[in-house]
Amino acid sequence: MRSEVPINLLKSHPRNEEYFSALSPEKHEEIRRSIETHGIRDPLKVLPDYTVVAGHQRLRIAQELGMEKVPVVVLDISQEEAEYLLIADNEERRQSDEDPIRKAKRAAFLKQYWGVREGSANPKGVTIPREGKNYPHDGKTLSDIAKAVGESRENLKKLLKLNDLTPSLQALVSQRRLPQTAAYSLAFLPPEEQESLLRALGESGICGLSVKDAQALRSDLDLTRAEKEKLRISLIALEKEKTALSEQLSVAKDIRPAQDDLTNLRRQLLEKQAETDILRTKLDELVQNPVEKVIYKLDPVVTAELEAAKKRTKELLGERESLTERLVLLAEDRAVKEDRLTKLESKRSELEEYLDHARKEIEKLKSRPRPKLDQRRVNCHALMEKASISALTLADVLKSLENDYADDLLSVARVRGGQEIEEIATSILDAGLFTAFNTSLETVMGRIDCVAEIIRVGKPKLRIIKNTDA
Repeated sequence: MRSEVPINLLKSHPRNEEYFSALSPEKHEEIRRSIETHGIRDPLKVLPDYTVVAGHQRLRIAQELGMEKVPVVVLDISQEEAEYLLIADNEERRQSDEDPIRKAKRAAFLKQYWGVREGSANPKGVTIPREGKNYPHDGKTLSDIAKAVGESRENLKKLLKLNDLTPSLQALVSQRRLPQTAAYSLAFLPPEEQESLLRALGESGICGLSVKDAQALRSDLDLTRAEKEKLRISLIALEKEKTALSEQLSVAKDIRPAQDDLTNLRRQLLEKQAETDILRTKLDELVQNPVEKVIYKLDPVVTAELEAAKKRTKELLGERESLTERLVLLAEDRAVKEDRLTKLESKRSELEEYLDHARKEIEKLKSRPRPKLDQRRVNCHALMEKASISALTLADVLKSLENDYADDLLSVARVRGGQEIEEIATSILDAGLFTAFNTSLETVMGRIDCVAEIIRVGKPKLRIIKNTDA
């Protein structure tokens, strides 16, 4: 039955992270937007103790959004059924997690849950007894497992074998550092040999193994292991022979045999003891360092050259990065300059057009007959001459003020309008005279601007001149 429960009561299934990775940022954001807009429409599936079976991502997003309650459906099922539902629901929603190790663990559980046996047709309706219980598999096969975890039937066997890797090597496979094909060969080694290899080669060394290297290591270690077992059996046999000879020697002493027979028995016992010591020494060597017997040791000179090559590679990569940045800056600078050049070319074209137009206008003016000067033009010339003389006179006066009284003018300008302006202005001019002088300058500057605007080259002011004589 659907109900809403406080979010702080819910807890994740202990094997969720073992079976599934976190969502990609894009998928996480997609679900988050949906929950923000519509809420949680599909309730979470939980056990009576509020362990979440299906809906871990929705729970995580609800916690991020600060939701206080979420809809749930309580399922009263066994722990094994809950674990199966955890896998089945996530496989359906996430379209399979591609982490090889998590996929291998899910496949192993399904194989156990469905009671699938390799090499068996598993006809429908058959039950397989295991650990005192019956596990109905409903005709499930290895192909069903492969389909459930998104793997091919041919690769399923290799995938399941990854479960025999130690946690350290499984982590490297999950990180995509140790190739899955090489990891498959290493999975046949006993756990202690896997860890010995990791210690001897280091993470970088073991992750750099090719499939051929991993197969060769496995083969050599299998031979070493077989040799160790053969030595162990031989040692047991020698110990039995030595014990038998000791018993014969003890009996011979009691019956007082010939001295030669007694000496021969003692010699045989010493030989067996020597053989036993040799075998025990070899066996001890194999037991102590089975991995070091087969891994390839790099020559010190080769190792030094390899380290130097790595260092040089790092330097070259740094130089490459620096040159790439420089190239980007040069490209940007080139783009700016090309843009500026384009604008200058456009401006030059405009100026050339204007210059051509000006030349044509000058030619037109030269070809026109010059009219006689009328009184208006005479008056204009006179005013222009007077203005020129006045401007020069004004320029001389202003120059004197600038050269001789610049500090006084600046002082008056800073305090004008203040309560003590009369006292300050008196040192230079009367306050009223200064005000009139300032106003006159502003008037002159305004007139100058107006006349300059009319005669400024390149920007003639357009006017409609009314003919008053018409």
